[in-house]
Amino acid sequence: MEQLNSAQKKESEITCSFCVHSSVSAVKTCLHCEASLCEEHVRIHSKSNEHVLVEPSTPIQERKCSIHNKLIEFYCNKDGACICVSCCIVGDHKGHEMDQLPVAFEKNKVKLENILTDLTESRVETEKRLEKLEEKRRDVQEEAAGVTKRVSTLFNDIRGRLDELEKQAFSEITRQEQETTLRVANLIKQLESKKNEMSDKICKIEELKKITDPLTALKNSFNEEKKRRGSRKMSETDTDAKLVGHLNEVSLSFMLQMGLQSLAGSLLPLKAKQQFPDVKPTEVTLDVKTAHNKIIISSDLKTATYTATPQKYPDGPERFRTCQVLSSPGFSSGQHYWEVDVSQAKRWIVGVACESIQRKIAGNDSFIGYNNKSWSLFFQNYLGVSHNNVQQTVVSDTPVQALGIYLDYDAGQMSFFQLGETLHLLHTYSATFTEPLHPAFFIFEGSSIRIKS
Repeated sequence: MEQLNSAQKKESEITCSFCVHSSVSAVKTCLHCEASLCEEHVRIHSKSNEHVLVEPSTPIQERKCSIHNKLIEFYCNKDGACICVSCCIVGDHKGHEMDQLPVAFEKNKVKLENILTDLTESRVETEKRLEKLEEKRRDVQEEAAGVTKRVSTLFNDIRGRLDELEKQAFSEITRQEQETTLRVANLIKQLESKKNEMSDKICKIEELKKITDPLTALKNSFNEEKKRRGSRKMSETDTDAKLVGHLNEVSLSFMLQMGLQSLAGSLLPLKAKQQFPDVKPTEVTLDVKTAHNKIIISSDLKTATYTATPQKYPDGPERFRTCQVLSSPGFSSGQHYWEVDVSQAKRWIVGVACESIQRKIAGNDSFIGYNNKSWSLFFQNYLGVSHNNVQQTVVSDTPVQALGIYLDYDAGQMSFFQLGETLHLLHTYSATFTEPLHPAFFIFEGSSIRIKS
């Protein structure tokens, strides 16, 4: 490998043009003479200005124009090409702005210096951004660890209460089992005593049967009969079962019901104890004053349905000229949550809009999510989010039938959740809200949307 590199180095080395009997490395190249010179020939070379000496980094043939075979002396600023004097006078670069190579070289050095400065500044800025992002990643990891710990504590508390209720239920079952078993044992003891007593009587009666004297037999039989009538009649089998009874599931069920109700009542306080925000549904109704003429609003102000028949609503400053409707009231602080049923809409746009959103035009300035006055989640061939006319795809494993929307105005966050058997976070917006926000809906042809909360 070293021999190969040495051979390649010799092939690319510039040698002296005048040392014909031996290969001597050149130290300079004369552009006027079009020759390369070793140290010895440089000392005796002409010192006149026209003999320009340069570093022998390029073979002399590569310094010539491929068209005119003349020395390259100029740089065409328009085409970014190194050219000869003929290219300047009669070639394709005639009339173009150009510089001599040394001048163009110096200009290029200045340009490269400026580029280097810009790149250096950009790199410094990028490094700062990287540091902030690394710090943010650490913060997110610490935050996630903290939230995980709080969730773990919450469910440990819930499990602890469930375990305690389970112990109480098992203890009640054991208590009832012991009481019932004791009653059974007492009855068994009584019946065994009765059995022994009857065995004795059977023996006596068998003895009486053996007496041959009528008088003695009758007297003894009468006495035994009298004793038998005076004894308590043995309990029947079904009466025994009634005396024993069963485990009292009613009392157990009552215990479980009271315990579970108590647990259910403590779940939200346990959640609040771990400093999780309280999410309470907010009453949201549609504002007829904002509805487009092709939207029917239900009597309970919860459902918006497209209609081909204009409704002839009275015009006003709040009414949209696009097929949209806002709800009321507007939110200017606090946390709010509402749910929307989109199962009756093949296409839909749901979100929030500032009070100042354009309403009297039919362009992007009024569409929900297509301006800086609104934020939306939509389904039109694909599921996505949109703000200021910038769309982003959102992934969901199943079709979206219902949405939960959570707005924390003061924190500047709004989240969309897919509702179903499990809750799935679809997207969260982060922004600085400066004016009241209204839940907003775009109603497509043949579609209906309903506010559930």
